[in-house]
Amino acid sequence: MSISYPRQSARTRRFTLGVPRAFQIAPDGSRVAFLRTKAGDDPVTCLWTLDPATGEERLVADPGALDVPGEENLPAEERARRERAREQAGGIVGYAGDRDLRNAAFTLGGRLYVADLETGRVRDLPARAPVFDPRLDPRDAASRTCRAGRSA
Repeated sequence: MSISYPRQSARTRRFTLGVPRAFQIAPDGSRVAFLRTKAGDDPVTCLWTLDPATGEERLVADPGALDVPGEENLPAEERARRERAREQAGGIVGYAGDRDLRNAAFTLGGRLYVADLETGRVRDLPARAPVFDPRLDPRDAASRTCRAGRSA
């Protein structure tokens, strides 16, 4: 028995789940970072990298593996941003890479994270919560500090 079109459209959030988006390419062409869910019916977006030379994709940050509270605890600013952008999925819905695309900053549940895109290591950084719209500081690449918008 096949699934009806309306049910399939709803289950895949209008066929947007599983589709890569938010691409950033390293200036030297060594990697591409992007967001995508693990499958066409998975509503949790993860951070991935692609090695253009080999075509190998690597899952860098999976919200399910990071032990983060659910979407119900989102800051009001993040909830509003997602509504304006018409986000169809949860998890990592945006990220900011550094100049060389070696690191990426993102938020989950109002907490700040930085992922090393070369090693795949993800760190939870101490910051006054809730955090939204983080950016890596281009002047301080060595210590990988972040600037983030915060609610008052």
